[in-house]
Amino acid sequence: MSNLSVCRQCMCVAAAVTMMAPMAVHAFVVTITPGTRAIYLQVGTGTVAGGNFNAGGTPQDNTTVNLVSDTVPAASIGGGPRAMTSNSTVAQSPYDGFTFCTPGAQVYVGGFFRRAATGAGGDATLTVTTPPNLVNAASDVIAFNNISWVSSGIGDPTPTIPSGTFVGGLQTLLNVARNTWFESCLAFRYANTQPVAAGVFNGRATYTLTAP
Repeated sequence: MSNLSVCRQCMCVAAAVTMMAPMAVHAFVVTITPGTRAIYLQVGTGTVAGGNFNAGGTPQDNTTVNLVSDTVPAASIGGGPRAMTSNSTVAQSPYDGFTFCTPGAQVYVGGFFRRAATGAGGDATLTVTTPPNLVNAASDVIAFNNISWVSSGIGDPTPTIPSGTFVGGLQTLLNVARNTWFESCLAFRYANTQPVAAGVFNGRATYTLTAP
C-alpha cells in the first residue's frame, strides 16, 4: 500500500508504502521450487524468518507502512519534477540478500507465486489501486497522476516492474508466472507542475498480488 500527501508553504508531497501480507528478483525474475500453493508480496519493509528465501527462509506478516515524501519550498512550488524520499530501510533482496535497492531513494517491491509443478492455472497479477486525488485537511486536491515512479535495481539491466504513473484507479503492473520470484526498486516522483493550496495532501496506493 502507499500513502501520498502534499503540503504547500513548504509544499510537501508524501507517500507511504506498506507491506501486503502473504496472500504474499533479485535483479531479475527467479524460478523457485514448485510446492504447496502460496503467494507473497512485500512492498517496502517486510519479514522473512530463518534467513533469505532461497536458503529456506519463510515470509511472515508485517504491517509496517513506509512513508515516501518530499518537502517543496514555497519558491519551488510548480517548478517541475521533484524526487521523493522514503523511510524504508530495505536495501537487500529477501530472496538472497543481494544489495538491490537504495534506501531513502527507492522502495523495494517483490514476492512470489508458487504452486504445484503440474496442473491448470495461469499467472498471478500484481496491481496497484489509488484514489483519484491526494487531499488535504481543507479538502483541496491534487490529482494522483502527479505521482510517478521509475523502476530499477542494482545490477538489473531490465526492470521487472515497468516504470509508470498512477492513474487514480486500478492498474495492472505485472503478470507473475507461477513458481517465480520477482522484484524491483521503485523511485517515486512528484510532478510539481502547478500551484496548489497550502497543506499536506494525503493519498494511499494499495498494491495487491492476486493468483487464479
